[in-house]
Amino acid sequence: MKKIGLSLCLVLSLGFLKAHEVSAEEIADIFYKLNAKESKMKINHTKGFCAKGVFLPNPQAREDLEVPLLNEKEIPASVRYSLGGVAMDDKSKVRGMALKLENQNASWTMVMLNTEINFAKNPEEFAQFFEMRIPKNGKVDEARIKKLYEEVPSYRNFAAYMKTIGISSSVANTPYYSVHAFKFKDKEEELLPARWKFVPKDGVKYLNPQELKQKDSNYLLSSFQQHLKTKPIEYQMYLIFANQNDATNDTTALWKGKHKELLVGTLKVEKYEGTGCNKDVYFPADLPKGVEAPTDPLFQIRNEVYGITFSRRQ
Repeated sequence: MKKIGLSLCLVLSLGFLKAHEVSAEEIADIFYKLNAKESKMKINHTKGFCAKGVFLPNPQAREDLEVPLLNEKEIPASVRYSLGGVAMDDKSKVRGMALKLENQNASWTMVMLNTEINFAKNPEEFAQFFEMRIPKNGKVDEARIKKLYEEVPSYRNFAAYMKTIGISSSVANTPYYSVHAFKFKDKEEELLPARWKFVPKDGVKYLNPQELKQKDSNYLLSSFQQHLKTKPIEYQMYLIFANQNDATNDTTALWKGKHKELLVGTLKVEKYEGTGCNKDVYFPADLPKGVEAPTDPLFQIRNEVYGITFSRRQ
């Protein structure tokens, strides 16, 4: 596997910068050392369930963007909801949603988190974030983790951000974000950098400590199925266009202040589809005409890691 993303890796224990190159294979190896319990299971976002629905493009998005897929009246949608890492308890904080929109001519795969940013800006930070959690001689080095959180701004800032969000009461009350900044072609053929968000129609709701105590470890699925007995779960997808000084190649950077937004459409999740999609792979690089890939250091290697781990599961 080709080595990816040559950059400077901060070797914190020595306090100086050292050149290091991290490959997708190495990142996959770290995941397997840390998380692999069963060879056929995902080693990240392991727990999940599947759903079907439709995406209804907003007419204004058709007028503003040169993305032919959005010219459809409605687009079939496949959804996978998940927890972060190998968490098996729904009372954990990190949520994921993989969404695939597909018609006869095009497809668009979106792999999202319930956080606006992530914990690493390059492959080296990403690899180290998980590597430092691998037990040595049967024990995790908590002192090293604490030291790295203090010294790596990406980790420290992400930890602070996570304190600002709670544990969601339902997938119907969870927002989801692209994290990466993609480029969207407008009618003048200009490429506009933007992130996106899926905002739940029923609002964002977090559990208080008393409510959390009353939940079991599988409450997301049960609440999902209960919700669908009365109505679909709906999200509005917005593009958030970058301001002049926003970092578009840094997945750890929060975009602050007011931004121009465009309602792209509405996702209606209508049917539970079991857990069969847990075997599938979702590539964020699967993009329709008119949408171009991010330029940040993590996007390409992220897709390669997905491919490697999917192959190992077969």
